[in-house]
Amino acid sequence: MRVYSKKTIAIFIAALIVLSSINIIFHPGTISAQSIEEELQDVKEERKQTEEKIKEAKKTEQYYMGEVSRVEEQLLGALSELDNLNSQLSKVKSEVDRTTIELVLKEEELNKIEDELSEKTGILNERVAEIYKNGNNNILEILLKTENFVEFISRMKLMNLFAQQDTEIVQAIKDKRNATIGIKKSIIDLREKQEEDKQAIEKLVSQAEAKTAEVEDLYGEKKGLLSQTTANKNALIRMAKELEIKEAELTRILESYKYGSAPSGKFAWPVAGRLTSGFGYRIHPIFGVNRFHSGIDLAAPYGTLVKAADGGQVIQAGYFGGYGYSVMLYHGGGFATWYAHLSSINCSVGQFVERGQVIGLVGSTGWSTGPHLHFEVRINGAAQNPLQYLQ
Repeated sequence: MRVYSKKTIAIFIAALIVLSSINIIFHPGTISAQSIEEELQDVKEERKQTEEKIKEAKKTEQYYMGEVSRVEEQLLGALSELDNLNSQLSKVKSEVDRTTIELVLKEEELNKIEDELSEKTGILNERVAEIYKNGNNNILEILLKTENFVEFISRMKLMNLFAQQDTEIVQAIKDKRNATIGIKKSIIDLREKQEEDKQAIEKLVSQAEAKTAEVEDLYGEKKGLLSQTTANKNALIRMAKELEIKEAELTRILESYKYGSAPSGKFAWPVAGRLTSGFGYRIHPIFGVNRFHSGIDLAAPYGTLVKAADGGQVIQAGYFGGYGYSVMLYHGGGFATWYAHLSSINCSVGQFVERGQVIGLVGSTGWSTGPHLHFEVRINGAAQNPLQYLQ
């Protein structure tokens, strides 16, 4: 039996992980006889396509970043415009309130003037009525009672002065009332204009709010598209990284198959059992569809001993999806054998086993309809018909 280095073991363990990622371990029903070289070429091509998609995603991301910036400027402009209009509206409302207060004060002042005018007019009317009632005799009596001409003239001037003052007072009140009425009318006109301005600005504010809401929706849409594009780009970058790792692993697998030489003879039958399913396409016993069967099935009772088909190194031992509990042995020269659906495993990864050594027991773990051993032969990772290599 050949002896392999720890580095070789590590390489094959890593290779096993990669094989699981390319549906060799977890999905036996979908395995084809594709070689590792073909798989590597596919990965390289997929990686190349992914890199192109990343470039396109970056361009799209830059485009949406520009769109977001553009709409962001629109949004800032709309918000600024709305703020200015709200300030104007607030100012007009304040002016309307101030004008309303001024109008109320003017109305109160006008009421006082009209009361004063009414009072003065009444007094004047009483005087005129009294003069008219008493006639000129009353005036003459007052004048004739004077003791001298100087007093007569003085009384005459005083009476004229009273009359003139009354007339002036009445006229002043009339003028003041007329001026107040003019001011009141001006205030009413100003208030009406301010109300019109307020309504106009309120309409502009309403339109600005609608525009702002529309721009905000557009901004959210562009931000969402940018986030989605960035997420797609990042996903593609992760995919490219995974493909890069996968490519490196597949390359290492190809290198690892250069270690050791192929077995010189045929493989021994791993279990004493009856062949129930051969290599190639078949109707899957569980899924009921035509799928590729990458090995052969050997029916045997639970607990039947499963033996190594040839000496080699354990590179996998554990539970793997549809294979259930399974063991993979590497024999050198790119040759490996696989034993699946075991009920138990009697070896460990890195261990060297001899030809015919018990490595496990027959079971029905994983995708299985009854106790049997699924046995595969692989060369450079590609499944081969085991019957060609068994003696």
